[in-house]
Amino acid sequence: MTHKTGLRFGVPFLLETATVEEASELARELGLHFVELNTNFPQCLVPRLDSGTLRQIAAETGLFFTLHLDDALNFADFNTWVREASVQTVLEAISLAGEAQMPVINLHFPKGNVVTLPDGKHYIFENFTEEFTRVLLDFRRQVEEATGDADLKICIENTDGWAPYERQAIELLLESPVFGLTFDIGHNHAVDDLDLPFMETHRDRLHHMHAHDGWGQTNHQALGEGEIPLDDRLDLAKEAGATVVLETKTKAALAESVQWLKRRGYL
Repeated sequence: MTHKTGLRFGVPFLLETATVEEASELARELGLHFVELNTNFPQCLVPRLDSGTLRQIAAETGLFFTLHLDDALNFADFNTWVREASVQTVLEAISLAGEAQMPVINLHFPKGNVVTLPDGKHYIFENFTEEFTRVLLDFRRQVEEATGDADLKICIENTDGWAPYERQAIELLLESPVFGLTFDIGHNHAVDDLDLPFMETHRDRLHHMHAHDGWGQTNHQALGEGEIPLDDRLDLAKEAGATVVLETKTKAALAESVQWLKRRGYL
């Protein structure tokens, strides 16, 4: 089989990896290219990460790092205090990423609060468009100023299927070259490919991918164990030049995924 060159694969930070050094050693042992640090873990909180140490590890191992920010961040919250805490977290992450030469910061898009009425769910952000747009534009401006000329993309990840108001809001962020997209192929599969057309339409802004297998609404499985069309998704990553995290949850599943990639000629 023809060797599919050009894709760069990384490991996620796991419960089984107690330190950044241990995660880096795992990536090196598996023959991968980078580590996605995850600030949901206390070891990876931005104030606890040292850019000098990350650069030293990169120099010694040939690896690089990406950064996955807290799932619960809400940089568009209408409560100023809540919003400012999330925005400050993002800005501090940008400073760290620039110093550590990280190419990607991964960020979930907040759906916002919901009001359940007899006719269904209504999202606050969708119903207060003017205020929502104002805080998004302010966030975009702050991120642009913080990023400056750093070779860094703030990539928005799909989670449980973007509603039309979310897609419109993400389009607003994508008007800035600082922002990009992360395509989580398992999350997309769990919502019957709802986010796939948006990713394909904006493939020029696709910089990052979370790859894992699954079936139905179950994901984060080893590559080759589920029903996701992995070759199609990895072809999209290759076309876009996106980095790819093998976002399984155990070392065993990571090792299985690497073997699948080798059998298919990706590694």
